[in-house]
Amino acid sequence: MEPRPPDSPTPRFPDPGPTPRSKAVVGGLPWGESPTRQSPAGIDIGPREPHRPHVPRRPRDERDGFSWQWLRSRWDAAVAKSPAFAVSLAAHLLLLLVLALIGIREQVAKRLRLELSFGAANEPPGAVEQADEAAAPPAMMIKPEIAKVEPPMPEKPPAEQAAAVPPPPVPDPIAPVAAEPPGPPAAAARTAVGALLSGRSAEARQRMLGAGGGTAETETAVSRALEWLVRQQRKDGLWSLMGPYADGSRQENRLAATALALLALQGAGNTPTAGEHRQAVAKAWKALLRQQQPDGTFDAGQMIEQHAMYAHGQITIAVCEAYGMTQDPQFEEPAARALAYAVAAQMPDGGWRYQPPRPGGDNRGDMSVTGWYLMALKSGEMAGLGVPAETYARLVAFLDGVFVSPAKGYGYQINPGQKFFDFRPALTAEALLCRQYLGWQRDDPRLAAGVELLLREAPLDLDYRRKNVYAWYYQTQVCHHHGGAAWNDWNRLMQEQLVPAQVESGREQGSWDPANDQWGHVGGRLYVTSLCACMLEVYYRHLTLYEGP
Repeated sequence: MEPRPPDSPTPRFPDPGPTPRSKAVVGGLPWGESPTRQSPAGIDIGPREPHRPHVPRRPRDERDGFSWQWLRSRWDAAVAKSPAFAVSLAAHLLLLLVLALIGIREQVAKRLRLELSFGAANEPPGAVEQADEAAAPPAMMIKPEIAKVEPPMPEKPPAEQAAAVPPPPVPDPIAPVAAEPPGPPAAAARTAVGALLSGRSAEARQRMLGAGGGTAETETAVSRALEWLVRQQRKDGLWSLMGPYADGSRQENRLAATALALLALQGAGNTPTAGEHRQAVAKAWKALLRQQQPDGTFDAGQMIEQHAMYAHGQITIAVCEAYGMTQDPQFEEPAARALAYAVAAQMPDGGWRYQPPRPGGDNRGDMSVTGWYLMALKSGEMAGLGVPAETYARLVAFLDGVFVSPAKGYGYQINPGQKFFDFRPALTAEALLCRQYLGWQRDDPRLAAGVELLLREAPLDLDYRRKNVYAWYYQTQVCHHHGGAAWNDWNRLMQEQLVPAQVESGREQGSWDPANDQWGHVGGRLYVTSLCACMLEVYYRHLTLYEGP
């Protein structure tokens, strides 16, 4: 019997002692720990549970809602985690959004009520006399709330005039930059002003079309343009510069839009009772006459200040034409009141500007606005309405003052620095048309030099660098009145370029595209189309001022 081996003693392990604490950040680093942990006896008891740092709980009211402190902490955390370019991108996008929301406020014209009193003229309407530089302008009172336009009154004694509100200050006269070459004395135009609208009847149009160099193609273009205009008339009887057609203006002026459309329609003989488009014309005037104010202006909606006087000049031409073509009594008083406002709005230097004269204001006229008012005054005379001779005399002085030189034509305002301005065809064409209506004869060398300047420096060219329908509208009238080789050359260019440029199909058939025109972005498609139609109506729209070839 073998002896039994003694039992193995129970193993004893030394006391490991306290577990050493990690020197790492709270919880230790993942790569510094063993994936499992063992008991002191070496038994695997599973993976070590990661340490979770203590996060204080937010109060209940913060958990249920948003506090500024919580939002700030979230924002700081997001910024800290985002790359630098992302933060910069977000900041710039926020800035662009703020800038996009900033609106540009347009200054809306504040309507002025004008009251004009002037003495009875000793000269017949339209007579031209030398301006007296020392004479003060007619007494004019600007009353914001005037409710009635006073008729012309006889001159009062000096004692009574002293109590009137003084007129705006007259700026010191400024000598023109260059004196115009001497010419023959100004004389009245040979064709009577009252007969200038007599070519618009159906019979006269056909006769004058052939005599003036018009063709079947030009008449077809006019017909299509008028049809396009009638399609754009709104339900209230007025037109809009902004639509509903393509390429409208970015600035609304319904009075100007309606005036331009009526000038084109009436230029081809349409009145409220005659013509193919008589219904459209009647509808427009029915709406406009209701909107005339006591001072003679028309309120067809808001417009920016720079366009208000342009619009009044244009609608004054239209209402005077309507009265002259029809002699309808419904147009007599509206035409007279609109014309009275135009006379009262003349600046002390003889021109017109964006607003009537204002006490303490820069009361200088500009040639661009003045051209429309010369035609407004003359359209009043064509209708049989009177215009003070002093108004024309002051206008002649203004024209003398804005003349720059034979090489540069006419400038914008009476300004000693205008000698540095470049040639501007629209201003020179407007001034020459004024000269023609105010008495310059066809053989005046100053007129001949001006027409030659226009043909040489501003030909009718639809090239995008030279397209200027506004200037061409006036140049067409100047050349037509001047006649001869100048008119033949201009008429040829107009037929070769303007007629083929008309839109031939589609929704805008009959219109002209305003793209690349110098002022097309301001006036839009209706503005360009109306002026082009008037240009092609020039053969009969007004009789020529000079008789003979």
